[in-house]
Amino acid sequence: ECQIKAVMYTDEIAQYAATLKLLNTYLISTAKVKVSPTSYGKPIHKFQWTLDKETVIEQIKESHEVERPLPPPTKLNITSFDRLPHLMVDSTAEIDILAIVLRCGPQKNAGRSQHRCREITLCDNQ
Repeated sequence: ECQIKAVMYTDEIAQYAATLKLLNTYLISTAKVKVSPTSYGKPIHKFQWTLDKETVIEQIKESHEVERPLPPPTKLNITSFDRLPHLMVDSTAEIDILAIVLRCGPQKNAGRSQHRCREITLCDNQ
């Protein structure tokens, strides 16, 4: 199973608190993606997203009807988590990822600073 850790700080916690709900599906755009830090041991998440004020989060509603095609100006090129290592070479590349929130942790202080953060565990369709 491939999971990604998503982190948000201070103002973004309040901004997205009402948006992200457990076991819902979201389209998340413009999150900053990097390899998870290994300074405290081997992480269980290969990648870490940082959700900031530029991140766009849209809930995808469950539907049992045939969906209409997306409008022509919208171009989605959904990338699975296992393709991320190959795309990390170009850190300025825009990547569309479809994921499910598995766990939304409590707010806490980031290290010794007064910055607030929240860990979110996501998974894709694999």
